[in-house]
Amino acid sequence: MKMNKDLLNTCYKFFNRFITSEELLKQLKDLKKNKETDEIISNVARIIKEVPNIEDEFVKAKKEKMETLMGKLAQVPEDEEEFEFINKSLNNLKKESKKEIDCHERWFKIVDYINENDYFNKCFDSLSDYELLEFICQNIQAPFPPQIDNETFNKLVKVAIEKDEREYLWRLAFNYENSDFDFEQIADYYLKVKDGYYLAEFIDILGERLDIEKIIDRVNDKKMIEDLIAGKSFLKKYITEEQFDKLNKKIS
Repeated sequence: MKMNKDLLNTCYKFFNRFITSEELLKQLKDLKKNKETDEIISNVARIIKEVPNIEDEFVKAKKEKMETLMGKLAQVPEDEEEFEFINKSLNNLKKESKKEIDCHERWFKIVDYINENDYFNKCFDSLSDYELLEFICQNIQAPFPPQIDNETFNKLVKVAIEKDEREYLWRLAFNYENSDFDFEQIADYYLKVKDGYYLAEFIDILGERLDIEKIIDRVNDKKMIEDLIAGKSFLKKYITEEQFDKLNKKIS
């Protein structure tokens, strides 16, 4: 089972462009081998050889975006409060900009091949609901999380609630924020357990999708109210002044 998870983790790192095709091949070779993984390794190596890694529009746009961001970060004055963090981010970005970037054609062909591979899909289907939840939530706002349907999403929410995985619920929402899933059930749970910290983080992600007035009406716990008010600087785009006043009146 561990080998199955390692295969899935390695492939999804590539799907999300956290590693390059060459790094993917190297990491696949480091896995415990069987005839199925040998086949995957062979075909990934074949695609890398057949598809030259040219600087296409995706690669150019990616490099331009990094150059623009590095330029902005480099202009931050040293006396800024966040300078140390920003400078660290700049250095990391400089290192990232020197790495090879897979062109879209090579990336797409490898992703397409792996997604259609029977063994890869068998490994994915063998995950329990909680294992799938862990797998998805190892990243936050991943560009390409596993494709799941509404039924599977509800199962993952259910198992997260059963195990009181509040961080996983937040990460799950963040990874599928652009889907049409029912996120109200997550808000309901944070209200039930009176967790203002995660409710505030959750609203920050999905504010436009939520019935904010309904949530404000249901918040009566003093600590929850204080947590929401403490997050006013980033929640004010979703919670109005009138709604914040309503919260204040509940504890005044």
